[in-house]
Amino acid sequence: MACLQGGRPDQAQLHLQQLVAAYPGEAIYTERLATLLERRGFVDEAEACFRRLLATHPGLNNSRYNLARLLKRHGRHEQALEEYQQCLARNIARPEEVHNNISVIHTARHRHEQALAALRAALAHNPEYIPALYNLAQLLEEQGEWEEAKVLFSRILQREPGHAGALAHIANGETVVDPVAPVVRQIKRALRREGLAATDREELLYALGKAHDDCRQYDRAFDYYRQANQLSRERAGGYSRERQAQLVDQLVEHCDHHWLQSIRPVSDQPLVFICGMFRSGSTLLEQILAGHSALASGGEIDFFQRELAPFPRALLSLESADLTASGHRYLDHLAEAFPRGARVINKRPDNFYCIGLLRGLYPNARFLISTREPLDNCLSLYFQPMEAGQAQANDLLDAGHYYLQYRRLVRHWQQLAEGALLEVSYERLVTDMRQVVGEVLAFLQLDWQEQCLDFQRTDNRVRTASAAQVRQPLYQRSRGRWQHYQRHLRPLRDYLQDALAPLPDS
Repeated sequence: MACLQGGRPDQAQLHLQQLVAAYPGEAIYTERLATLLERRGFVDEAEACFRRLLATHPGLNNSRYNLARLLKRHGRHEQALEEYQQCLARNIARPEEVHNNISVIHTARHRHEQALAALRAALAHNPEYIPALYNLAQLLEEQGEWEEAKVLFSRILQREPGHAGALAHIANGETVVDPVAPVVRQIKRALRREGLAATDREELLYALGKAHDDCRQYDRAFDYYRQANQLSRERAGGYSRERQAQLVDQLVEHCDHHWLQSIRPVSDQPLVFICGMFRSGSTLLEQILAGHSALASGGEIDFFQRELAPFPRALLSLESADLTASGHRYLDHLAEAFPRGARVINKRPDNFYCIGLLRGLYPNARFLISTREPLDNCLSLYFQPMEAGQAQANDLLDAGHYYLQYRRLVRHWQQLAEGALLEVSYERLVTDMRQVVGEVLAFLQLDWQEQCLDFQRTDNRVRTASAAQVRQPLYQRSRGRWQHYQRHLRPLRDYLQDALAPLPDS
């Protein structure tokens, strides 16, 4: 511990290895060594520590549980499931925790029925186990079963009135018509609690912003969003406009025609990718297309974000053979996670960084670029909690800069992709859906199917912030939303004006 506190991890690791060798049956030393190894990036060595311990002491259920969690964290899902099942077979204490973790893995692997079964098993052991109640509520919401989900969120609040996630889901799941509605009052009470975690405070502030936006109290809504984004910025870190512009410069320079020709194709499958800005209407587009019998919703498949780490900078250094191997592994991932045989839609927006690579690996792939009026797009980013890697969302001018760089890179791919890209306007989609969907299906070389227009009934999960909106017949309220916040958007409009003129009139 002294070595760790003094910044000497090598010596700390040596001392822990000596402890494990001297006391091989003491689980605490093995677990501390494994934790340090994982933190230092030696995942295989950390796994080996646990396996050596369990080979001689198979009854150490807590250590087996920690091994399973390690495997789950690093995407070794099937191995993790085996260890979790062993924990259950050996009658681990608090089995509801194990079932809940099993459900998370099945959810990540798109095994929805198994995920539901695992959650119900967790609740059979402990009907009031809040993590399982919460995960079950989220799963039902994503499947379009809002009323059932709301019952579970409310049940959580009966036991834990300040549960930030449950409060936020209720506020986001319905239109709030009264600024003093019960959910608003509950959120404000929760925010007054001492010791409230920063992440919970952030989530609740975003929910308050949404509630006041619903009530058309736009200045109050913006103030809550501003507070939420300040906390989000502290969590996610800052956004460097200089580094982002430099990254796009490097991608444009490196990923040229010669580079594209160096990539060996791995499949002629007509894969489908929806790319673009986050919050640009990509979820609605995917939901519509998933109604077609030849297409399947894949959601935000983050395969390449994990495979090409650090993403997307690894594109600048990886050899052609490495890229080819990644291309094969993606096909294996699709075959395992989506065995039904339909063309899987990968709706991960920031795949726009690697369109050139995907075009080289899959020459028949098609790319749908979801576009949205830039002020609405940037505002929607600002109004939504995003992943830590989306730091540009926490400042409107940063979001505008990121938007311009994204457009610059897409124009580069359009020059290389030879007709494989189609831009799909969110504004056109919500005002002339039949025409736009027909154009998209023709681009994908698919026949028209009327059920695409009945998208709110499509039987698939929606795992993004748009889950509530896309279950409605046609959600148009977000179109032109920026006009309610003109006073707050003047700096952003001025910043974008030269690059994207003409912008909408005030």
